[in-house]
Amino acid sequence: MKRIASATSLWIDGRPADAATLTALQTNYGHLSTMQVRGGAVQGFGRHLTRLQSANAELFGSALCAARIQHELASALHAAAVDDATLRVSVGALDVAAVDRGDAVDVTLLIALSPPRAAPVNPQRLQSCRHQRPLAHLKHLATLPLLHARRTARAAGFDDALLVDDVGRVLEGALWNIGLVDAEGGIVWPQGDALRGVTEGILRAGLDAADLAQRIAPVRLADCISFQAAFACNSSGLWPLASIDGQAFAEDPVVPQALQTVLAAVPWEALEA
Repeated sequence: MKRIASATSLWIDGRPADAATLTALQTNYGHLSTMQVRGGAVQGFGRHLTRLQSANAELFGSALCAARIQHELASALHAAAVDDATLRVSVGALDVAAVDRGDAVDVTLLIALSPPRAAPVNPQRLQSCRHQRPLAHLKHLATLPLLHARRTARAAGFDDALLVDDVGRVLEGALWNIGLVDAEGGIVWPQGDALRGVTEGILRAGLDAADLAQRIAPVRLADCISFQAAFACNSSGLWPLASIDGQAFAEDPVVPQALQTVLAAVPWEALEA
């Protein structure tokens, strides 16, 4: 019988997060990774580990052991008696003064378990938004502009927001990466200062291994309409994009089968304490 998260719960080292620690972590300085858990396993877990470790070295000047990350995530799942969930691990420091001084500091892992998420079923209609994330290579906690862009797009009748830099180059979605399909069926990943997501990394590696056409190139917003199709990806999976600013792509909005095949072939790695 599947044990599926039905509400959000917060955990620190396998114990329910206490109010004092949660208060101390509200500095908005830290990093995170979000993953889908199915049957106690995560797809591309090694990439999540690498993301968390490299971000920790940059933001806190300290090493974050892979075994510790795996133990704390598995402990949270065990304590919550959950096998399927959306898992978000946020990393912050309780010693705010040490962070301010620029010292290397120990960190606390806050794990949030919430109901599983799946990719949108319907092709998404995007509204462009001029915004480039600071420290874009990091998955950090400063998400207000991203959520505001998505909220603004939805209030205007769209489904989501597409971030574009000051010279009109496509960067990424509000909380996802974008790929486009050219006239020959090749995949184009927009070049720019954006967060390169775990799922994008999985897909790019898989396309390389299968010797399928892909490239990284600048994509101007005005040129998007020349592509046959587009898709989005993040930890929830893959989904088709229907239009940008009301301009539809030439072909029906579907995710290329090659990408579906690549993603389906990636094993799920068990989280074991």
